[in-house]
Amino acid sequence: MENGASILKKLGIIFLCIGTLGVSGSLILCFIVPSLWLFSIIFGSVLAVFLIVGIICMIIYTTKKGKKEKLIATGKYIYADIVDIDVNVYQKVQIDRISMNPYFIVCKYVEANGKEYLFKSKSLLYNPSALITEKQLKVYVDLKNPKKYYVDTSSILPDSAVLHKFKFDSRGKERALLKEENYVNAVTCGVELVGRIKVNSIVKPMFLKVTDSLSEQFKTPVDEKNRAFMGYTVLCRYDAPDGKIHIFASRGQWGEPQRDYQGENVRVYYSGKNYESYHVDLNSIGL
Repeated sequence: MENGASILKKLGIIFLCIGTLGVSGSLILCFIVPSLWLFSIIFGSVLAVFLIVGIICMIIYTTKKGKKEKLIATGKYIYADIVDIDVNVYQKVQIDRISMNPYFIVCKYVEANGKEYLFKSKSLLYNPSALITEKQLKVYVDLKNPKKYYVDTSSILPDSAVLHKFKFDSRGKERALLKEENYVNAVTCGVELVGRIKVNSIVKPMFLKVTDSLSEQFKTPVDEKNRAFMGYTVLCRYDAPDGKIHIFASRGQWGEPQRDYQGENVRVYYSGKNYESYHVDLNSIGL
């Protein structure tokens, strides 16, 4: 399952490849065609930026991965209470053509002497609210140095889980998928709100905090923290016979969800071994 760290690794590899090829090509061009030395320098300088960004991404990824592995290796951990689940309105993640604000979990641990510690999980590319089955999460930390910690979210969704939610629920292929009748039985596991704000006549993905009066005036749905959103998608979970967990997201629905959409049976029609195209049929739950 992709998370912030794995995305950082992918970006690092992409930038490294582009930068390395670009800089190498510029040097080769400079030697082969000396008259184009100025162009080679300019072109190489631009691509060198990609190379530097790629190196920085890989350094950050390696550092984060190393910190996590060291914390787990120490074997020191606590169980902290989940006190908040929220969306990061200041961060945007885009995979393929779909962008989203990642989620995070805040946990609190209280020592016997009353001292409190707050821990924030890594960025999660799914809403964990309806997938959480326990009130606590394991946090690897040495309380003598509480700034270094790792919140283990594998009990919510294992790293082997596959997120198909970044593929569009194919409207154009819906009829064909229904006709083929290849489907799996999945179970709904919550919703993800889709925030939107209009800037210079362009609709952009973003959560905007509004007052109650503005919400009522423009009939805009808001979440529990008074942040406006345009609609939502319904998440559903399929546990395959091989033990792998698959998470799908329905086509976007306008307005405010009428309920939490948890534990309801739906069919996911698909084509391809890896669910290249799919459609979540919400007719059975009244959508």
